[in-house]
Amino acid sequence: MLPEILKVAEEYGLTFNPRTHVKKEILCKCTFCEEDSKPGKGHKFYLSLNTQDQVYKCWYCGVSGGVLDFEAKLSGLPYNKVREKYFGKRKKPVHPAESLNARQLRLIGWAEYKRKDRNDFKKNRESVLRDWKKYEHGELVKHFALFMVVAHIENQAERQNELLQYVIQSCHNARIYLLFNQLLAEYVKDEEERSGWAKEGTEIARRAWKASLSTYDFGMDKVVYNVVFLYYMLEMDKKKTPIKSTHKNETFVEDEMSFAN
Repeated sequence: MLPEILKVAEEYGLTFNPRTHVKKEILCKCTFCEEDSKPGKGHKFYLSLNTQDQVYKCWYCGVSGGVLDFEAKLSGLPYNKVREKYFGKRKKPVHPAESLNARQLRLIGWAEYKRKDRNDFKKNRESVLRDWKKYEHGELVKHFALFMVVAHIENQAERQNELLQYVIQSCHNARIYLLFNQLLAEYVKDEEERSGWAKEGTEIARRAWKASLSTYDFGMDKVVYNVVFLYYMLEMDKKKTPIKSTHKNETFVEDEMSFAN
């Protein structure tokens, strides 16, 4: 039996329109597009929950689906993990590509393909999984670089906290399970013991700081932009020739990571 979509919404703290709370169709603030949470839209509730059919739809951004997909999106868990929570594990192993939810597939360009032809999608599951792993690796590299930059800010606690919240939200939007936790786990390791993606991220963070040092531009917005720019530049270069780090034995030092107030 499917879980009740209202209870799922309550569990994740959605904001309801009290006038509809006892009706078949319940309205609440959309946690996906957050359009109805913007200033001046306090009376708007775009996300509709059908408590009879256990489905949902946002009338602004168009996101929709069943209750299991709903919980997967809210929790960030793979769809099959949410399904296991209520129905147990399947006897037949599920291909990893099948466990990707609609939003994850949309990020790598496969959502519409699966919706139109599920059988053909199954034939291309290895390609889907390859695309997801490539996307996942790239997001891990980029977010670790961002995290390293923010972690080494000095004398600007308020700005550091603001940017840390930005990184956390960006991790959530990436739809990779426990992405921020993975960053923390790598950060506490010695550099030589870190995963390959964390080492790549460290290199990008160094280059972002060096770019700022060379122009005497220490504004944190600029450094963060440098991270994103350098990440995509390095990805383009990789397609041509592999890039070797010029800082193999280099470590972060205080004078390099500090900046003008």
